Amino acid sequence: MRRTITSSALAVILLAGVVATATAETRPAGGSTVRDLLPDLKMARLYGCDLETSANGRTRLRVGTIGWNVGSGPLEARGRRIDPSDESMQVTQRIRRSDGSWRKRKTRALLFYAGDGHDHWHVRQFMLLNLYKAGEPGGDVYGIRKLGYCLLDATRKAKPPAATPPAPVYPAGACGHADDTAVRMGISVGYGDDYPPAYAHQWLDVTDLAPDVYRICATVDPLDDFLESGEDNNQRWTDVRIDIPAGEIEVLGTANRACGPNVP
Repeated sequence: MRRTITSSALAVILLAGVVATATAETRPAGGSTVRDLLPDLKMARLYGCDLETSANGRTRLRVGTIGWNVGSGPLEARGRRIDPSDESMQVTQRIRRSDGSWRKRKTRALLFYAGDGHDHWHVRQFMLLNLYKAGEPGGDVYGIRKLGYCLLDATRKAKPPAATPPAPVYPAGACGHADDTAVRMGISVGYGDDYPPAYAHQWLDVTDLAPDVYRICATVDPLDDFLESGEDNNQRWTDVRIDIPAGEIEVLGTANRACGPNVP
């Protein structure tokens, strides 16, 4: 027996399909399209590269890092834990829309509490540093550092995008305390999350390196936890000449391009 679909039933089916797929863009009754104002994370130049000898005699390469937001909307992360005894918070990304509203997006990101002098909640592995020799795909990795950061408007770009707020929206104090069950953190358009070289964990152990030229690959959001408008500027390579016996390090070049131990 053949079943026919009436025009009214077909309209209901088509409408349901539109609702199911309308996540990034919607068209309200007025006819104008509402779109996501997405963040765009950009890895800044490393700064303050220097060698130091730690208390246990190891040699560390210290670097300062900045992750800029050069998109059209803020990167906002909301962390929450139901049970205060949980050691991590689940993270929801809040995305601003062109009509002034917000939408929520579940992420794989986690927040953890660090009592390392920062004493607040951090996004797990928000940045990744790798040290290796350029042009040796699959070669040895001489140093790796997975950095968790509190997201905040630490510094403002000298020439910020038009959508940049005049004052920081996400201060350091918003990253919470050990007993908090919810936090709100983020990076506004035109601002960067700046971690100077003297901060905790801002180093790679280079004790056993022979004098040579090495490449540091820095990646912001390496786990692709957050939705962005673009992914082509999340990495930056920096070539450095390291001579530990002489206590010298020299930055030779850098570029905002794809990099990593397995990138030719």
